[in-house]
Amino acid sequence: MINGKRYESTSAGITSSTLSLRELVLIKRMLLFTREDERYLQMAGEILSDQSETILDIWYDHMVANDYLAHYFTRDGKPDAEYLRTLRPRFGSWIRQLCQRPADNPWSQLEQAIAQRYQDQAVPTPQMPDLPAVFLRYLVTFIYPVTNAIRPFLSKNGHRPEEIEKMHQAWFKAVSLSVILWTYPDPVAQQPC
Repeated sequence: MINGKRYESTSAGITSSTLSLRELVLIKRMLLFTREDERYLQMAGEILSDQSETILDIWYDHMVANDYLAHYFTRDGKPDAEYLRTLRPRFGSWIRQLCQRPADNPWSQLEQAIAQRYQDQAVPTPQMPDLPAVFLRYLVTFIYPVTNAIRPFLSKNGHRPEEIEKMHQAWFKAVSLSVILWTYPDPVAQQPC
């Protein structure tokens, strides 16, 4: 859970990536993420960046409609509108950055900064109680709804069906890559078995 009230900037506090450029390239190869995908992802970004608020409405509706996800966004059993409002710019920024940032080491550092925030256990305060851990299964299974919700938006600019499909596949791979990087183990934090 990225706590929007606790952190000022998504990119704040980035030091270095625990993921080498070689490892990043290998992960991209495993995802079949190519230069063509990067080009279509840029094209998708041109379409999606202007529609991010509507996209976020769809994502928020999905999260709040499912109680196992909604509890990450509630306070006293009700949706925390202020918290959700605080997160919107962060999610909107993530949509743009996912499409428009080069998938090189600085980009992976940004994604790992997000991961660190998922994993950090900050001390709760009366204003912001501690949040429950986000289970890996919820991050991974959210790939499909986040990917599926994008297709109708990609169709709005008159692109040919094959271009829409390539943009959609590039988006799917990029979202999958983000989740992989969010869950990538930090060797410094790992305990020996």
